Order: sequence, then structure tokens, then C-alpha cells
Amino acid sequence: MRKKIVKLLLGFNADDLHDIASKINNHVDINQGTLSGLTEKINRINDLGDAAFNILKAQRDNGDFLRNKLWSVRDTSEYKAVFKKKEPLVTVRIATYENADKLINVAIKSVLNQTHKNIEIIVVGDHVTDNTEARIKELNDPRITFINLPYRSIYPDDGYNRWLVAGSPGMNIGAHLAKGDWIAPLDDDDAFAPDHIEKLLKLANDQKAEFVYGAILRKNTATDEEEVLYSDMPKFGEFSFQSVMYMKQLSFFEYDQQSWVVGEPGDWNLCRRMLQAGVRVASTEDVVTTIYMTPRPLKNR
Repeated sequence: MRKKIVKLLLGFNADDLHDIASKINNHVDINQGTLSGLTEKINRINDLGDAAFNILKAQRDNGDFLRNKLWSVRDTSEYKAVFKKKEPLVTVRIATYENADKLINVAIKSVLNQTHKNIEIIVVGDHVTDNTEARIKELNDPRITFINLPYRSIYPDDGYNRWLVAGSPGMNIGAHLAKGDWIAPLDDDDAFAPDHIEKLLKLANDQKAEFVYGAILRKNTATDEEEVLYSDMPKFGEFSFQSVMYMKQLSFFEYDQQSWVVGEPGDWNLCRRMLQAGVRVASTEDVVTTIYMTPRPLKNR
């Protein structure tokens, strides 16, 4: 991924120069000083590629804007009022695509069984064409809102890159439509523990944290293997937004729908940018979410 991006930025692949230099060294009696000079130039090109990649990443992160926006939000009376509410409304946002059975019987079921009852559920379909809308209407629950996008979101052709950002448009829309004081993200085939919201709300209020999360039980649907993922603070590969609850007022932090450009999954890219901006975080080792993992596409080489 990084090499592809560097090639796009520089117009050529620095690895090709390494191959050329190797062939020259193996098959031609070349002056050692000339070869050393070529090696030095190749190293400079590699450094230029790394610098270009880091510049691109910093531009996409937009860190200064997010940091300043966070500081301004903290100065509002609405921000301070959130921590004074005993039974705040919590929005569970779910992006979905052609997955009605698991959406209803796994994800939504786990939300409706929460010990904290003041909830709303916003489901955003990525132009679904199955019976998702009809199945949601059958639940006849006014706390559930379904929005279906008028067209399918545009994703990369590469399967791995598509996996990195799948569902991110609907996730952003769901967060912005939220009426709750807090947002609890969930995927359409995974499940909250019954006390997910109650436990994270208590943690947020006790710690005056803007972003709270717990451990994840990850189940491999292909092998039936299970593992618990948790780290304090969040770490790449040990974190998912489905174990998170964060303040609605932080919804200006959006999923980067092209985070594949910098080789990052949307969840981790968003988390990393929030941490860099200085969002106040607290966590618990208690399992709050179960993720049913299916093998993902292999990264193209």
C-alpha cells in the first residue's frame, strides 16, 4: 500500500531503481564510486517517498482543525450539561448492507435488550435492495429509524481497500442524524453486551471522559476460536469502535471515506485522529461487545 502511494506521488517506483542497481552490480564491472553515488541517490528517493507519504497523511488528518474544534466545543454550556444528565438519550448507529437477518436478530436485538432504556437506533442502508426496511417495520418500535441511501456508496475496486472503508458513508450519516447525547457505534452483524450502554455511561460520568470503551470478545466464524481484545490506551489491532461510546458533540470527527489511501482501516484511522486531537479517554477491561469476525480479503502485494 505504502509503495503504491509513493509511486502515485512521485511518478515512479523506487524499488525499480534498486533492481537496476543490483543488475549493474552483478553483470557490469562498474566503478565503485559510481555505484556508491547511485545507491546514495536511491536512498534519497526513498526518503523523498516517505516524506511525501507523511505529508499526505498529515493533510488527510486535518489535525489542527480538529484540535481547535474540540477546544471550542468544551467551552459550550451544552458540553458541560451532558455530564449532569442521569438518563441521557444514547444513539446506536448501525450501517448495513444486504444483511437483514443478522441486523435484526443479532445487532438490533442486543440493543433492545440493553439495561439502559433511553435509546434510539439509527440504521443507514448503503442502498440496500433486500427486505431490510420491511423487517425493521415489523418490529414496530418508534425508537428505530431506517434511512436507505439513494445509491450505493463508491468504494475502491481492490477488495482489501474496500474492506478498509466499507460502510463509512453510512456511519458518518448515522452519527450526524443522532439526537442522543452519546453515540454508541455498532455493526450490523455484531452484538452489545446487555449492560454495554449502562457500563460505559457510568465510566464516562465517573471519569468525565468524552470517549469510553471496553474490551471486545472476538469470535472467528470460520474456526469458532475466541479471543478478548483490550488495551489501555487503544492500539491498532486491539480496538474497534463497536466497543466505544463517545459524545455526540464530537461527531465532527468523521470517518475518512478514503482512509485506504494511507493504508488504515476506517475505525483505527478515526480513533487515531481523535487521540491525536486530545479527546479525553477512559476504558474498562470488562467485555462490552461481541464481534463475529469473518476472514477479511487478503492485502494485495
